[in-house]
Amino acid sequence: MKIELSEYDAAWPGLYQRERERIVAALPDAELEHVGSTSVPGLCAKPLIDMMLVVDDPRDEASYVPALEAAGYRVTVREDDWHDHRILKGPDTKVNLHVFPRGCAQVRRHLVFRDWLRVNDDDRELYALTKRELVARARERERVQDYAAAKREVVLEILERAFLAWRPSSDDVEYVTETPAGDVRITLEDYNPAWPDWYAREEERIRGALGSEVVRLEHVGSTSVPGLAAKPLIDILLVVPDSDDEDAYVPALVEAGYCLRLREPGWYRHRLLKDSDPEVNLHVFSPACEEVDRMLAFRDRLRTNVEDRAEYEAVKRELATRGWERVQDYADGKTRVVERIVLRALG
Repeated sequence: MKIELSEYDAAWPGLYQRERERIVAALPDAELEHVGSTSVPGLCAKPLIDMMLVVDDPRDEASYVPALEAAGYRVTVREDDWHDHRILKGPDTKVNLHVFPRGCAQVRRHLVFRDWLRVNDDDRELYALTKRELVARARERERVQDYAAAKREVVLEILERAFLAWRPSSDDVEYVTETPAGDVRITLEDYNPAWPDWYAREEERIRGALGSEVVRLEHVGSTSVPGLAAKPLIDILLVVPDSDDEDAYVPALVEAGYCLRLREPGWYRHRLLKDSDPEVNLHVFSPACEEVDRMLAFRDRLRTNVEDRAEYEAVKRELATRGWERVQDYADGKTRVVERIVLRALG
């Protein structure tokens, strides 16, 4: 299939609006966005309107597909192994309607990329130039997927800059128990095969304390990645029905030996609890939280990709040679490499 690029067409937003009205008539509460190159004024694009629909569960097609089919849409792609992604085609406009679950990190990825290109002239021009060069070199038999794959490196490069600029502030922090600032030294250890056992003991303790309040419990962070050097600290991801409802889980965890360290209401309603034997960071989030998706994507990428694991470890070892005012400053120093690897994981 030959890829054809068109100069930006001022009619594209109107086509999106028409499709939006059609979809909202079928699904009145639809959470819908115009994404892709046709959503960026001044950017050349394939003349195809990409739209993104966010639902609770894309696999529950009965909750949205019949209504869309009645409006003329049809399902053409199902990817249960990739964020439960669906694509529907429109009735008369060239449309790709992408469906993702609420809390999926792909949603933020699409919006950050779009919004960055709308305001950053240099990266918009870089992306346009890359697309034009690829189209000029393309052969007739190349598929749309081949064209998309060829753009991947420049997309990741732009996304890395976009996410570093977008990244939500961590200033909205309420410390419940304080740790004095000072000359913090980071001590990394080679991977210890006992770390999964440490996590298993903590998992048993948490489940025993909370019972059915546990929606999800995962070993995350560097100690969850075989072969990766780490601080001997077990990072645990806990999803509860509502992280703001501390009465439902904090007292039971305190009774089990944890202490509430901090609240970050502006950062995904995050709570952090700690223990010291072994040292544990227990991160608490609510369901349908994109940070949960990102943390698991990062862990799974490091578990399966030797090159990314080596890149991450090299950065950590270099940062560990420095002195830090706070442990958080060391974590902030890893932001760029973490963001890069997460974006590779998301594809």
